[in-house]
Amino acid sequence: MTTDKEIRVRLPRMMLSVVLLLSVPAVPAAETGPVGPKLTPKLKRLLTEEMRAVNQASQQIVGALVAGDHAAVAKAAQQIHDSFILEKKLTDKDKRDLEAAVPPAFLALDGAFHQMAAKLAEAARHKEDVDLQTYYFGRMIEMCQTCHSRFASDRFPAFGGKAPAVHAH
Repeated sequence: MTTDKEIRVRLPRMMLSVVLLLSVPAVPAAETGPVGPKLTPKLKRLLTEEMRAVNQASQQIVGALVAGDHAAVAKAAQQIHDSFILEKKLTDKDKRDLEAAVPPAFLALDGAFHQMAAKLAEAARHKEDVDLQTYYFGRMIEMCQTCHSRFASDRFPAFGGKAPAVHAH
């Protein structure tokens, strides 16, 4: 039997789950397919740099989550949030080239991913709520898989072009 206290604790998390599920943009089938071949060499290099930085920070987050090191989780998640290499190093021409190469859904998913990293950093910094940190990080991983399956199936053929189901409680 669920107590009133358990309901008061679980209800906000369930509501947050629904809000976060709705924040991930749906991607029409017409807006999928590998974007790498459409990128200029500079954009491809910058995206590769960003992906390497995200991967490294994600590995740090895993270790920090396991160790209960909230400060390290916050630092690595903030690095991911701030790693918008594509925004930081682009000329106006590069921005036009990017918009021509990728569908709007790609940019929306990327933005949602970086916002999720900010939420993870905030949870680690102020709440020290391990469950919430684990939840946000899990959502980030789902977003990585979704993006790779829809927009980088040439590099990640194991997904078969099919995004994993969104997990929710």
